[in-house]
Amino acid sequence: MKSIQKKYELILCEVGENKNKFWRGLLYDDGTGASEYGRVGYTAQQCEYPSHEIVESKMRGKIKKGYTELKTIDNTSNASSVKSSTVKDSNLHSIAKSQLIKTSNPTLERLIKRFVDANVHKITSNTQITYNSTTGLFATPLGIVSLEGLTEARDLLAELSPIIRNNDFGSKADNLLSKYLRLIPQNLGMARFNTQSVIPDDTAIQKQNDLIDSLESSYQALQTTPAQATDSSKKVAEQVFKVDLDVLSDNSERSRLERYFEKSKKNMHNYNNVKVREIFKVTIHDMNTFFEKTTSPVKEVFHGTSQANCLSILKSGLKVSPPSTAAIAGKMFGNGIYGAINSTKSLGYSFGRWGQGGVGDAAWLYICDFAMGNIYETKTSCSPKKGYDSVWAKAGSHLSNDELIVYRNSQVNIKYLLECK
Repeated sequence: MKSIQKKYELILCEVGENKNKFWRGLLYDDGTGASEYGRVGYTAQQCEYPSHEIVESKMRGKIKKGYTELKTIDNTSNASSVKSSTVKDSNLHSIAKSQLIKTSNPTLERLIKRFVDANVHKITSNTQITYNSTTGLFATPLGIVSLEGLTEARDLLAELSPIIRNNDFGSKADNLLSKYLRLIPQNLGMARFNTQSVIPDDTAIQKQNDLIDSLESSYQALQTTPAQATDSSKKVAEQVFKVDLDVLSDNSERSRLERYFEKSKKNMHNYNNVKVREIFKVTIHDMNTFFEKTTSPVKEVFHGTSQANCLSILKSGLKVSPPSTAAIAGKMFGNGIYGAINSTKSLGYSFGRWGQGGVGDAAWLYICDFAMGNIYETKTSCSPKKGYDSVWAKAGSHLSNDELIVYRNSQVNIKYLLECK
């Protein structure tokens, strides 16, 4: 039986011209070849050829017509270099359950399932990105994107973001989106499309950024091989979640946190009926180890997030975003980590009031310590200030709520997670 000796993968996407096509050339080890082609996300048409030369000639012709090389990895050939047990062990739910739950606990098991389901739904809904529940990997209709492609895509999305915010849906936006979609292939349907129909607003920008994050996680998972166990017949799964998670059993601390939640509410947010339903104690090892405990003052704050983001935060903690991500998010006080002293302000982020929410059956607030250090106080938006460790934006004529912003990962330590309904 003949096998693929070499594969060429090309894409042509021109926003505004209804072009969103791919072409794949296959060279077999018996000297014959084939091509597969069609619209991205649809069943490919196939054609066989008697020689490699014909396939390569077809490829050169496609490049002359404007096709470019896809920056995706070959799942089949790559998987051959990764043990099958690694791929199986990368199942998102299995990893989260085994590494986050130390002893049998139905409450925690239900929690992890909710987080995994919400995370997957966030990425796959309305994006044509698929999730393989067996391998735990996200992929575009044409495969998993390479790290080089993901980096280029972030830069293009950062450049495109302010243009979309200014409603400047012209040729520059179309050109940038065409380049982006050649890196992150997506099924855009059969109808004519343009930038405004694909990425119309901030919500769509953030969704694309979340999509890139998930594709990057899948790329990294596929590249990772497990460490050797002492018994050579067994493999040790990579420790993805370096976290201690449990239901908070200290009743006095539960009471303190519930009082903090209630007393810090603001009527203007209309969340007075929302109550704390459960409290989980969280220790993310890296955050706890590197936290600047001596950078005083240390302020306890709320950080609200959607249910779909909870799993990612448990995995990686809260981090200052890469510069391109900050441009995408359009953060009011620059590229930092944000917290609030009013529970209802943070509830707004979890419920989607300020565009950060998602699918979920509850609101989620992380309780964090912020090592504020030298604080710059302001009553209007500003960028980070030289010589200061943090910004405390005070409510006043320009701001409705206090916001606290720190600019180093080591200034934040997560302690608890509140489930609110």
